[in-house]
Amino acid sequence: MKESPLYRAKHRQKTNRRRTRKLNAQPNWLDDVQLAEIEEIYLEAVEKTLESGEPHEVDHIILLQGDNFCGLHVPWNLRVLTRSENRSKGNKPD
Repeated sequence: MKESPLYRAKHRQKTNRRRTRKLNAQPNWLDDVQLAEIEEIYLEAVEKTLESGEPHEVDHIILLQGDNFCGLHVPWNLRVLTRSENRSKGNKPD
């Protein structure tokens, strides 16, 4: 049975939220609107994948774990990139 794009997006968002909480990267002061914005970003990645046929991923603009800094799992620190763009960026900021 094939999973729906909506299910996949929610699953990815939930998995990443759990991972980021482990890293204490998602602040507890995010409100419901901001959490919904994060979910929309994950949905956008799935939609772009379906439209183009090329895998897209959600990228943290400022890394969650950097050597001298760390970012947060918040809507303004997320963007959608192709998988190849995201992987070529590596674990370094732009």
